[in-house]
Amino acid sequence: MLEVWLTVIVIAIVVEIATQVQLVTIWAALGGVAALVCGICGVDEGVQIIVFFAVTFIALALTRPLVRGLTRNIRNTPTNADMNIGRTGLVTKIVNEATGDFRVSVSGADWAARTVDARIPDIGQSVRVERIEGVKLIVSAV
Repeated sequence: MLEVWLTVIVIAIVVEIATQVQLVTIWAALGGVAALVCGICGVDEGVQIIVFFAVTFIALALTRPLVRGLTRNIRNTPTNADMNIGRTGLVTKIVNEATGDFRVSVSGADWAARTVDARIPDIGQSVRVERIEGVKLIVSAV
């Protein structure tokens, strides 16, 4: 059973690293360590499983709210692209009328865009950048 706990720990750590330390599986790694220690001490396999789930759940319950509060502002870090919010641009190309996708030139840069109300503007029409979602500008007609 020791091999199982080592595997759980390694997989949890690899997933944690792969998710760029989003604190997704670190609690399972802690539970795995606790179960591994129990296994080394000769505790019954059923108890090891209970310890794994108990430590994982307790660690999650105690630390997740704290971690969410600390990382909330990290995810919303402004970028240079945010300086385009409030600026006006010109519609340069309609990419797909069915999906409402088009291209906009703002401050000399070409952006994928869509409108806040799903209306497709005309080529050459001025639009105002309301927000950015991913790599698309969300715009409204001026």
